Amino acid sequence: MSDELMHPVGDDPSWSESYYFNFVDPDSGIGMFTRMGFRPGNGWADALHAVYLDGHRVAFTYGRRTIEKDLAAYDGDLSAGDLTLTCVEMHRRWRIHYDGPAQDINDADILLTRRKERPDGWFTDARLVMDLTFECLTEPHYAAAGARGHFEQSGRVTGTIHLGDEQRTVAGYGVRDKSWGPRDWGAGARGSQESGTAQTPSTGPRPMVNWFSMNFGAQAALGGSCFRHPDGVMRGAGWLQRDGQSIDLSEVVITTAYRDDSILHESVNLRATTESGEKIEIDGVVRSVCPTKIPMPGGATFVNEGLTEFTWDGEVGHGIAEHWHAVTIGN
Repeated sequence: MSDELMHPVGDDPSWSESYYFNFVDPDSGIGMFTRMGFRPGNGWADALHAVYLDGHRVAFTYGRRTIEKDLAAYDGDLSAGDLTLTCVEMHRRWRIHYDGPAQDINDADILLTRRKERPDGWFTDARLVMDLTFECLTEPHYAAAGARGHFEQSGRVTGTIHLGDEQRTVAGYGVRDKSWGPRDWGAGARGSQESGTAQTPSTGPRPMVNWFSMNFGAQAALGGSCFRHPDGVMRGAGWLQRDGQSIDLSEVVITTAYRDDSILHESVNLRATTESGEKIEIDGVVRSVCPTKIPMPGGATFVNEGLTEFTWDGEVGHGIAEHWHAVTIGN
């Protein structure tokens, strides 16, 4: 069975099957991330879709649909809200289509603030129409397989974006991934929660997960994830797809600089070692952050998606630096 299709649902109530895509147009700076997840234990599928525009401006969308337990019924029917994902050719070509309402948000930082505390006019209603094609450039790189799996794959993206009266043609590079198995958005947060509010954690930012993906044109792409260790270091593993080869990365360490009194990151440094012993160091400047909030008992997990410009040995690339923060929010 191809891992592009739905997998048998396990017994864990947090079982999820998810599809994720991102891209950045290096000329215009426009970017996108989209995630569609099927959660049979909850009885719904949801789709979060966001487009980065000028400055800190984003077009933000979210939608759900009711689903049944057997996810095989949704092969060929990957839709939630107004987002549709279509597999044209497995591991080769996908279509990402959205046609529906969006929140046109002038400054995405407002998404850290509780909705009831946001000022009037914090977004404008708009219609977003997006039609993109994701052409895979490499074979998938598996971080895990079998009953609980995850792979990532780099690609070239082309298409059009219409937001209200604005029309844009985009072309760039991105990364997609596919995951299946239990997914607990609060995993790793127990015992390491940030106190205070989303804007001013009293102990400083302590992310539980740092995930990253980046593309340096068609020649190279990198991805992976780091987790907080007892020594406080964000350490993990990843992959490098370069000149048609897929290479494992080990000893991946990410360090982050944050805005003052905030969990919004402004720069990252990544160090890693390839399986042949090559040392890699990449610096990233975060151009815009789109915080996404997942309610949890006693607070929330904020998955802060940072549109980032990366520099590696003088070459400039683009991608996403994603940081997960568990935040306890008082009454």
